[in-house]
Amino acid sequence: MTTDAVVPSEAADQDTTSLDKAASEQPVAAVWVPPEAELMDSVLASRPPRRWFTRRSSPAQSQRQPPVESEAPSHRRLLGFAVAFVVGAVATLFLLSAVAFGLSRSYDNKVVPGVRAGSIDLSGLTRDQAIAKLRAGFAYLSNGEATITTPVGVAAITYQQAGRVPDTEAMADAALAIDHSGNPIADAAGLVHSAAFGQVIPVVIQVDPTALARRIQQLAGNSTVAPQDAQVTATGGAFSITPATAGRGVDEKSIESAIIDKLQQPNATPDLQLSGPFVSLAPTVSDKGAEDAIARAQKMIVDVSLTWSTPPAAAPSSWKGQSWTIPASQIRGWIVFGTRPDGTYGPAVDQAELEAYLSAITANAGVAVPPVEPSVVWDSSGKPVSLVAGKDGVGIDLAATASAISAYLDTLAAGGSADPSVEIVTGPIHPQIASIDTVSSMVIVGKWTTTFYPDISNGMGKNIRQPATNLNGQVIGPGQHFSFLQAVGPIDAAHGFTMGGVILHGKSDHTGAMGGGICSASTTMFNAAATAGLQIDERHAHYYYINRYPVGRDATVLSDGVTTWDLRWTNDTSYPIVIRAWTTYGSTSTITIQLWSMAITRTVTWTGGGKANIVYAGNNPPEYVSTLPPGVENIAEYATNGFDTGVTRVVTDASGKVIHRDVWYSHYTAVNGQVEIGGPPPAAPTPAPTPTPAPSAAASPAITTPRRRRMVETA
Repeated sequence: MTTDAVVPSEAADQDTTSLDKAASEQPVAAVWVPPEAELMDSVLASRPPRRWFTRRSSPAQSQRQPPVESEAPSHRRLLGFAVAFVVGAVATLFLLSAVAFGLSRSYDNKVVPGVRAGSIDLSGLTRDQAIAKLRAGFAYLSNGEATITTPVGVAAITYQQAGRVPDTEAMADAALAIDHSGNPIADAAGLVHSAAFGQVIPVVIQVDPTALARRIQQLAGNSTVAPQDAQVTATGGAFSITPATAGRGVDEKSIESAIIDKLQQPNATPDLQLSGPFVSLAPTVSDKGAEDAIARAQKMIVDVSLTWSTPPAAAPSSWKGQSWTIPASQIRGWIVFGTRPDGTYGPAVDQAELEAYLSAITANAGVAVPPVEPSVVWDSSGKPVSLVAGKDGVGIDLAATASAISAYLDTLAAGGSADPSVEIVTGPIHPQIASIDTVSSMVIVGKWTTTFYPDISNGMGKNIRQPATNLNGQVIGPGQHFSFLQAVGPIDAAHGFTMGGVILHGKSDHTGAMGGGICSASTTMFNAAATAGLQIDERHAHYYYINRYPVGRDATVLSDGVTTWDLRWTNDTSYPIVIRAWTTYGSTSTITIQLWSMAITRTVTWTGGGKANIVYAGNNPPEYVSTLPPGVENIAEYATNGFDTGVTRVVTDASGKVIHRDVWYSHYTAVNGQVEIGGPPPAAPTPAPTPTPAPSAAASPAITTPRRRRMVETA
């Protein structure tokens, strides 16, 4: 039996280790103890010492058990360690964030480290520096050419002609956008990530579709045969059909799309190979469509009863209604055929002739109430200062009434039933002078004058004077779009145009196109609108340079059923624009176009206009023709040098802010001169026999060569 002795444990709690032994012990890690724990220790230390008793164990129980209260200091040490770790981690994170934030601020307006465009490192560069480095690094993108094989031969387009260049501004902006979101914490973290792992932005490549389309059209132009629509012609009240013919040509759109798809790839080969097969070009109007149009026209030829039965509000008591009958023969004479507003081919009445007829038959009817024009009060200096108010009248709205008659006839053409009559549409007749501002505030905001020489190439001037007549007085409202072809059309003999010159396959045909020579009017309009500082939406250069126009500032128009080139601009001012156009007469004539509006404070600056890549033209051997009297010469083509040019227009407002910045590039092809001579070509000269020596020299009679007449056609 084991006996446990009870002895005081006080001596066991005392440290009796000698100094020598303590020095040899391993050091113990120091643990931070929170103040609360120290306070607890001091409280415990102030208590009277306790006496602990332990049982003496037998030798088998020699392991001494620690007191229960010894666990509390261990928990306190663990808590202290955790708090110290958290505080240290927060402090470290704060320090790293401060460093990253400061580093991020140092890259304001600069590309952060690790950002590349392709293989080009843009780290630390400003926008301008990045653009310069990208332009130099990707300059090779303009090197190379695409070879197109067509059934008529092989042609090449250089990457430079296709306008292939790096979009350096887009890439620079994309690089600067990385880690510049405006969130300091996110940007700082992103900067560290970009610097460590890098970021690559895509390579952006520009291709000029307009330049590419123009170049492809030049290459394919000689092989294109445009389709011819079926046409219905009204002659002497009878309708006849000109049959349609199909055309053929290279599929320019598919070639253009294929080239653009390839060239927008950074790894495009410098020797691109493409093929361009022929495709059939179907006419828009078939023979069947023309026959259907005639059938519809026959239904329109009826007598039309026109009535004005409702008196105007301001009509006198003596007012009486009136009616008119438009005979079927008159309707037949107004029918024209063409593309209708809904895109179909069919008959319609000529609106201008119908309005003129209505104006004539109602002019002396005594049913309209005329307006009272205001009188103008002038000051002593001759300046208009006020108006004595006028009064609106009531009359026939010619345009609306003509539209009502046209709509009625269209209903008949579609198989509708006839009505007893068509009622006149009335409308107010406003005084011509609406306000004092109308008189005193309008100014010329843009103008241009072009010289031309009436001859067969412009229909003896008719194809330039008719557009001026059609344009004169037209008003383009704020925000409205102007189309030259729409404003002067339709371009046909029924509307005052005739045959004139056209450039076909690089040569001038002086009577080859309806409305030929009209480009003098479109060029004049382009320069008037451009000098006014208006928004230019579409403009095309001529095939070769014409020296009557400013270099790089001509504007050709065409519409051949396949391609349409127009001159278009937008009235991007807050005021309406009134067009005033007129021509002068004589062997040297002019066309002038003025744009009138309220004063706008725009300044237009032009630069450029130099000539590059000049190709000097020569003269082809004479061509002997049977269309001229023997010995008579005609210059069929003047020698014209080819070159490239570009002009820049900058439009600013009163504060100097740039409104428009336009660059117009023009490529003019060299054209050799060509002289035509009437009669057969001369026979080859026979070798002269060897002369027999004479004993003395004798004077030979003078041989006079008849002087040949020279007939010159003006371009």
